[in-house]
Amino acid sequence: MDQVTISPVDATGKSYRIVLEKTGPDQGFIRIGVVGAPSVTVIKLYDLRARNAHEVVCRGDVFGPDPIIACRLVAEQDDRTLQVEIRGSLFGSYDGLHTYRVTKAEFDHTEDFLQRAAFPSV
Repeated sequence: MDQVTISPVDATGKSYRIVLEKTGPDQGFIRIGVVGAPSVTVIKLYDLRARNAHEVVCRGDVFGPDPIIACRLVAEQDDRTLQVEIRGSLFGSYDGLHTYRVTKAEFDHTEDFLQRAAFPSV
């Protein structure tokens, strides 16, 4: 098992703790929690595929239809973000693009994790 943990901040200034874990060749988990909140959302991921060195797409095993989830690392000058795009959730309730600011170190650790994970290509 391999994993990466980051503590990004969203556009409203809310801090999160996100753990991405690889559990099989194309499987894993993502754990997302707001810092200081008692609960953590855990989503089983499957059919994980690398679109490129900075992006993976997969399905999330959740109640209702399993949405398509894309996770991207984006670097623009000194600004680094993790973008999570969700499509096809139940009633579109979680659909959309969620952007989180990350530090350079977190960006680099996540990039290293994606390289080590060697998910199958799209």
